Amino acid sequence: MKIRNLSKVALAIAISSAVVLEGCKKYDDDISRLEQNISQNTSDIASLKTSLASLATNMVVESVTSVPGGFDIVFKKPDGTKVPYQIRNGADGAKGDKGDTGATGSKGDTGAAGAAGSSPIVTIGQNGNFWIANNGGAAADTGVKAQGPKGDKGDKGETGETGQTGQTGQTGSQGPAGQNGTVVSIVTGNDGKQYWALDGTQTNVQAYAGDIAVVEVDGGYNVIFTDAKGATSDSVFLATEAVAVNSLSIVPTFTNNNSPVVFFPRIVESNTNRTTLLQGYAEIKYNLNPFGVKTENYDATGLLTQSSEKVEFRSSGGTINSNFTAVGPAVKTFGDITVKYRPSNANSTFPTASATTDLFIALQVNNAKAATGQKFAASPFNIAKEEIVEKDEITIEKSSRNAQSTGDKVTLLNGVNPVFTGSGNTAAFVDGGSGSQSLAHTKAQADARTDANFELHFKNDATTNLDNNTSYRGGIVLDDKLNGFFGRAQVNNNIVSMDDHGLSDYNLRYDIDHYSSTDPEKREWLDLDPVTGKISVKISTTTPNTYNFGATNNYAVVRVSIYPGTGSTNVIAHRFIKVNFVQSAVAPVAVNGTFSHDVVNTASVNKNITWSTPTTLDAAYATTGKPAVDFHNVYTFAPSAGNPAGFTFDVPSMNAPQGSPRIVAIENTVMPGTYTLHGTYTSSVSTDPAVNVTITVTVTGNNITTLTKDLPFWDANQSFGIINGKLVSGNWELHANLWDYWTETTVSGSNLPVMGYAFGVSPAVNGINISGNEVQLNSSQATARAKVNNGMVSLSINRTVNGVTYNNGLQTSFDVKFINPVKAIEAKTPYKEFTDKEVSGTNVSEIDVRRLITIKDFNNTVLYNFNGGFSGTKNTGLISDYGINGISPTFGSYNLTNVSFVRYENANGTAISAPSGASASVNGQNLVWTNSGANLQQSIYLVYKVTVTNKFNVAGLPATEAEVVKEIKIRVNPNI
Repeated sequence: MKIRNLSKVALAIAISSAVVLEGCKKYDDDISRLEQNISQNTSDIASLKTSLASLATNMVVESVTSVPGGFDIVFKKPDGTKVPYQIRNGADGAKGDKGDTGATGSKGDTGAAGAAGSSPIVTIGQNGNFWIANNGGAAADTGVKAQGPKGDKGDKGETGETGQTGQTGQTGSQGPAGQNGTVVSIVTGNDGKQYWALDGTQTNVQAYAGDIAVVEVDGGYNVIFTDAKGATSDSVFLATEAVAVNSLSIVPTFTNNNSPVVFFPRIVESNTNRTTLLQGYAEIKYNLNPFGVKTENYDATGLLTQSSEKVEFRSSGGTINSNFTAVGPAVKTFGDITVKYRPSNANSTFPTASATTDLFIALQVNNAKAATGQKFAASPFNIAKEEIVEKDEITIEKSSRNAQSTGDKVTLLNGVNPVFTGSGNTAAFVDGGSGSQSLAHTKAQADARTDANFELHFKNDATTNLDNNTSYRGGIVLDDKLNGFFGRAQVNNNIVSMDDHGLSDYNLRYDIDHYSSTDPEKREWLDLDPVTGKISVKISTTTPNTYNFGATNNYAVVRVSIYPGTGSTNVIAHRFIKVNFVQSAVAPVAVNGTFSHDVVNTASVNKNITWSTPTTLDAAYATTGKPAVDFHNVYTFAPSAGNPAGFTFDVPSMNAPQGSPRIVAIENTVMPGTYTLHGTYTSSVSTDPAVNVTITVTVTGNNITTLTKDLPFWDANQSFGIINGKLVSGNWELHANLWDYWTETTVSGSNLPVMGYAFGVSPAVNGINISGNEVQLNSSQATARAKVNNGMVSLSINRTVNGVTYNNGLQTSFDVKFINPVKAIEAKTPYKEFTDKEVSGTNVSEIDVRRLITIKDFNNTVLYNFNGGFSGTKNTGLISDYGINGISPTFGSYNLTNVSFVRYENANGTAISAPSGASASVNGQNLVWTNSGANLQQSIYLVYKVTVTNKFNVAGLPATEAEVVKEIKIRVNPNI
């Protein structure tokens, strides 16, 4: 962190200077490290600043103490507890290492010592000047005045909404000393060192990059941060405890035309009959100015009211309106106060809708420690309105509660959506009908529901735990599940809880008085606490000391009523709760089994199940409490509908007596893998548990063959197969039996599955086909011929097992290359060289072109090689098979039939014009040079072209042109 490493910055500066002067390479790593350190320190300072700002938001400063190398802050929470916080600069930097020998051979400088850390605290002296204390030392006068400017006078208030005179603006208070006007910075003195400056005036206190300064101002401290380069940042203001509240401002929940409105809710009979059923209260939050007023120093005295704008904000105290009574103590912090007030007689407190005035309220606080005449402060007046809630806009619903929520702590339970229809005076809750999660409005509507609001298990929710039942709950407390809600017709028909919106004084009560004492719901089944709403199942009244099984599959309806308070008899609303009595199904019994199978040829094989939980069906017998004979008399097995294909439970064997094998048939089309089969034993007795059967099947493929590569037919890396072709009816074709490339693995035994392999071309290529197991290239098709000696062709393999495709573990595609059986023309070396005018009298030079080339096939069999006269090799059979053109077909003749002169070149290979009086030509099988002009002064090259094509590769195909065309270069040397 920068605060702890600060003193190393000076060392970084010294080393950086040494690099400039000495040019020593060894310092590069040090510079990089220090730059990274500075960057990290800047980030750490920003983090520290954020941390301080967060503390300042919720706490005040009790003390700041300068100590060597930093300072200590003691923060105080609103409850009086204290939080210490320390900030430290770095210790003295370590002395620099001795420098290495410089580039010029001189001795390196000694590294500079690190600067000492500092932590200045700037305070205001009795003479009105700033004083600075460094490292816990005595404070020194800076000579810089600290008094801030006087605050501006408050603006005049705007005219009130109802035409009342606007309230007078407050007189501006004197600005806090230094907080608004003094600028703290770091400047460089005449000696080249850095010093603290106040309002641009240099002090005598030295500063260092990365320092943090604390400046005392009116009401607290400004903390100024500097980064690793000495630039100052915005300050963080830390407030100290203030003596008194100067002013308050409301934190509005509702507004009208951008003006805050305070709602006081009241439940009435109707909008026309405003007889109060429940008077609510308003919860109002005000922000305090200044922040940090000691909570013991101020109290809310009550609400001021007026019907005009004029009010004194600072006085000897306004007259509190006695019609508003505080609800509980105010919640106070250093920055705000939250109060609750209830009007005692709303009809006389609030003007009627037809009145010409509105009611305005303001919160007044009493500053206990303030001087006489300054004790009271009040917020600006805000309009106060009644929120009229008709009793048909009240409902009781299932709720969700979150005590830690920052908004509504009580909300409707997820999925509960009561129907609130209409608007204004017509807004009301109506019954949601059967299937709704909301509570019914009448008992008849509750009776008609297809589902219940709550269920009570006859045993787990009984009034008494008779058998130490581990699942025993003892019932449900409805008070924990239900809350009152109201529809805010004045605010977009929102449904909100009464608890969080000023109507929390209601009371819920419960009864089943709609049943007579002889009705089973009241006499035999349901036990109800009318205060808490706890419901539970009565112990059997027909068979003492037993659970009430007779209540199951029945129901009872409970009425819940909402009252204004615990002592009131005025009902605001009723709702009806349907409660079902149930017997939860006994947990199903799980029985597991396994078997394995190897794929064979037989169409269907019966396999016996091996039980693993336990080895027989004893687990089901024991859990259901039935002997095997009784079990199979009442239980019937049925396979699940979703079992994988190819498996069939033998149901008779599954229902056979104890000890019988349980059989599953498996077809030979089921391929290797792990499968799960399900079935269920179901009893004819409804209270018996189901027995769920799970069978895990492992199918193996030990009898399934696969393919391996036959290496002689592949390239050296086995990445592609090589196809050079074969004789087909006396003609050489680019065909190949694909079984030359693959060998099928051997599997021994009986009843082996039927295996099949099929080859294909994928993607398809016009002119390349699969016939049986042979791949064939049609050399008459240009698309196919273009693939010869030109890229890969992808072939596919598909394996079938018993007629079912199964390619797991098989290489399903491979590449082949169609290679021309005729290799490219080769030029013999060394080439013949002419000497200009080497034959006296004729000036002509010649060479037999047949001597200059040779042609072979893929087996390196020589197809053409002329040595002079009629000697040499000419394989006329293969030349015919391969469809070679460009060699005379006449037996014994070695003539090349497609030879031409192309161009002249210089020694650099650049094409040139023929020398004057000279020419190159072809005369029969001779390459001829004739020069009747001037002697050559430098060598030139004669370029001839020999073309020998075949049926797989013809001249003119760009990708393989060089294979059938060969350029022969004859060098002509000067006759010097």
